[in-house]
Amino acid sequence: MKKNYFILSLALLIAPFCSQAQVVNGNFENVKPNFLPSNWGMNFLQQFGFDENGNPIGDQIQFTWCFPSMVYASFESKSGQYAMEVSNAFNLTQNVVIPGMATLFENSEEDSPGWNPGIPVDPNSSIILLGFDYKFLPVGNDVAEATLQVVDANGNELGKASLDISGVHNTYTYVYTPIAVTQAGTPAFMYISFNMAKAGSTPTFGTRLLVDNVVVNFSALIVDEHSQGAKVYPTLADNELNIVPNGFSESVSYKIINSEGKIIKQNTVNQNSNYVYTMDVSDLSAGIYFLNIQDETKNSTKKFIKK
Repeated sequence: MKKNYFILSLALLIAPFCSQAQVVNGNFENVKPNFLPSNWGMNFLQQFGFDENGNPIGDQIQFTWCFPSMVYASFESKSGQYAMEVSNAFNLTQNVVIPGMATLFENSEEDSPGWNPGIPVDPNSSIILLGFDYKFLPVGNDVAEATLQVVDANGNELGKASLDISGVHNTYTYVYTPIAVTQAGTPAFMYISFNMAKAGSTPTFGTRLLVDNVVVNFSALIVDEHSQGAKVYPTLADNELNIVPNGFSESVSYKIINSEGKIIKQNTVNQNSNYVYTMDVSDLSAGIYFLNIQDETKNSTKKFIKK
């Protein structure tokens, strides 16, 4: 009974959003002449003016790089040519750190704050999670936060997903977190943001966050089970999970992720591509899990169910 209830609960969670949806420029390959990624802008507007003699007045702001922005394209991508980088700024006049925040806009030319109506979504769109690859290079004990919010035509929240980003991650890590449905309704808009300072945390100047491949459904993440590449069986597992890492290099990382996006089991194995690796899953609770398989160049995620 518990197993059926878990699967039914997940089905009810996904049911309101049932076809595919994609994030506008979620791979950040569209870059504007000012080197900001299209459809992504910073949530900060510098106050600036001139005195009676025409001299500029206003707080002096120092940015991490030479760009007068806290959101910009980066060549440090997980895939493709570009990723998005978000960093903090420093108000030299007031001696305070300004936390960076990247927000997804419908307007591909928007760079800075303004009225953001959100990204329109089809009523049948599959918006079930927030997933992305990231690097996080904090100078202090910074805690960033990624959020996804889905609302109806009247602006009422239907569901939300949030994920904390902390610790040093020098290489790209894939994470996802499922959306928590708060009420029934028809989705009309979604909002996605990356905030360099979660509420209650202290931002540090020099901290950097790189993000790539932002998605809101598993169809964009999981390689088709019948495609070439790594194979996982059985998909309904009892005690063991077998993996054939076809096409992966000798050093392969295996991570089992639960429905909350937490890594609960992992191992790195040196093996040839024809080797069958077996993971013990007997200690897992019944439910749906995801197996992430990764080497230096490839990344694949497979779904399986623990009896």
